Amino acid sequence: MKIAIAMDGTRVSAHFGHCEKYAIFNANDGTISRGEDLDSPGHEPGKLPRFLAEQNVELIIAGGMGPRAIDLFCQNGIEVILGASGDVDAVAEAYIRGDLTTGESTCHHGPEDECSHDEKEGTVLCITAQAPGIDAPFEERFGRAPYFIFLDLKTADVESVANPFADASGGVGPRAVSLVVEKGAQYLITGQMGGNAAEALAASGVKAYSYRGGGTVTDAVKAYLAGNLPSLS
Repeated sequence: MKIAIAMDGTRVSAHFGHCEKYAIFNANDGTISRGEDLDSPGHEPGKLPRFLAEQNVELIIAGGMGPRAIDLFCQNGIEVILGASGDVDAVAEAYIRGDLTTGESTCHHGPEDECSHDEKEGTVLCITAQAPGIDAPFEERFGRAPYFIFLDLKTADVESVANPFADASGGVGPRAVSLVVEKGAQYLITGQMGGNAAEALAASGVKAYSYRGGGTVTDAVKAYLAGNLPSLS
């Protein structure tokens, strides 16, 4: 098993997404050896789980991470242990001895098991924006948002869709909900929405979260991944 431990200096990082490096260990038959450390590629939406999966990592140990990040690691087949602290080598040794009790695995799966997520569909976010692209300014309005940005967190594919209802005379909320549903989004990040739009969204099964911090689409996604957004639905 290949293990990554989020690291700052020589100690376990309090948050996996902001660590300096990942200490890599190989565990086999009750023994563990340290490999070459990996520099963090930077904290971008959905990037770190894919990056570590590409390195064949099967387990990540960290001080903490948000619930969205946990889901993404699970979707990429990586087990998560949180609550660890101290020197990374000592933590790795404690893990292989079975003494690492400060954290808890959040995604249990074996060779024949699957995580409790839809591996085929992944997770698609819809984010309201003022312009196309992941770096576009965030738009707090839902029905009259100039653009909807669709981000697949598993593949990192981004699609910018101009809102055809932004300048319509009325009934824009429910029609915008239909567009979001047709594009396959499971989650929506916006600032606010009217009652009709909220009812249509609730009936669709799409979960909505409120972001009011300004900034860009990427900023909104980061807040979502960190579990910092209140629910709108």
